[in-house]
Amino acid sequence: MAALRLGSLPPPSLTGITVTKKCERFNGGFKVVGDGGGDNGFPPFLPKEIEKIKDPFARNLARRIKRLPVQIGCSESYIMSSCVQPLAQTDANPVALLHCFDSSCLEWRRAYPLLEESGLEAWALDILGWGFSDLGSSSHRLTISTGFVFMSIFLRCALMTICVYIFPPLPGRLPPCNVASKRYHFYQLWKSYIKRPMILVGPSLGAAVAIDFAVHYPEAVEKLVLINPSVYAEGTGNLAKLPKVVAYAGVSLLKTFPLRLYANLLAFDGIPLSKSLDWTNVGRLHCHMPWWKDATVNFMVSGGYNVVSKIKQVKQKTLIICGENDKIVSNQLAMADTNTLGEMKSLQSYLLNTNYFMIVLDDLVVFPINLVIYFLTCLKRLRFELPNASMQRLPDCGHLCHVDKPRNVVKLIADFARAK
Repeated sequence: MAALRLGSLPPPSLTGITVTKKCERFNGGFKVVGDGGGDNGFPPFLPKEIEKIKDPFARNLARRIKRLPVQIGCSESYIMSSCVQPLAQTDANPVALLHCFDSSCLEWRRAYPLLEESGLEAWALDILGWGFSDLGSSSHRLTISTGFVFMSIFLRCALMTICVYIFPPLPGRLPPCNVASKRYHFYQLWKSYIKRPMILVGPSLGAAVAIDFAVHYPEAVEKLVLINPSVYAEGTGNLAKLPKVVAYAGVSLLKTFPLRLYANLLAFDGIPLSKSLDWTNVGRLHCHMPWWKDATVNFMVSGGYNVVSKIKQVKQKTLIICGENDKIVSNQLAMADTNTLGEMKSLQSYLLNTNYFMIVLDDLVVFPINLVIYFLTCLKRLRFELPNASMQRLPDCGHLCHVDKPRNVVKLIADFARAK
């Protein structure tokens, strides 16, 4: 299959933390070569759109992205998996950084250098099906040109529906990107390269990924850090039942610049428009990978993450970090004592007259809901359901705390990681 790289396993020197080579396939096997890189030092596997990004933090971290061979089943099957490796190994247990739904390790562009400055050994990882790993080529015979950027979003969606109906995706071109596959791939990467219990950090939907992993592989996780966690959604819900034609049309919509820009404006307060435009390009860079559309549909129809029943099984000490100005997973009631019916009704009356929204599928499908029910079943509930949890709130901070307030987040992570 195009998604797999077949051949004998790489030499043992590739399994340590100081890997600075990249692997390329030849005659069914692997050869180890120097990093090389493309123009401006970017890895050649990154989309060419990286050149348009201006954010110096994103450009610097992009230059450090590598692909490591991760075994995914039989002894001769691997996925070349993207991540940012630490430059040196420390005595303390490492920090592993996950990302949000449909994102990449570039989310950590502002915080990663600060984690290194603080002396922590940090890995920024791409979850299987997102980021910049090698999952093969696109399975579509036809794609819609980005030249339609000024066309109505609904018209683009309709055209994509027609094209997918006429030119359906070809099956069997990439590995499964469901929850079990993501979990197993992450475990194999940890087993091959990290090899020690981690302080596992998950923002937004990445918190659900972290909880799922910690429950299944407790030996791999020392502590958890959950940033504005989105953990009470019961998977992708009815989206899992969509016909493939509609699913592909919806995923095509997720890639559009206007929708991504809108999500970016929700995630951050008070940043200049020029920066918001650039950060939107950073956030959708992985969408230019040839396999992205297939992998996202695969995840959507598989049902997604549902960790509600697993939260109480978490044994690790946990730190919850919340941005007070989060418009996506709001936490206004996270630390409030709202246990009486009268208090709930008063809060309901207040909140229904304010402009709050919930984002479903972690930033992308927007509609208003009854916030009292949502709040009482999210952060406040999470705080008490996790047996060893503490919570820290960051003022003047939105949904992506690690981008918005990187110094504050890094200090909280560093102090928590070093605490006994």
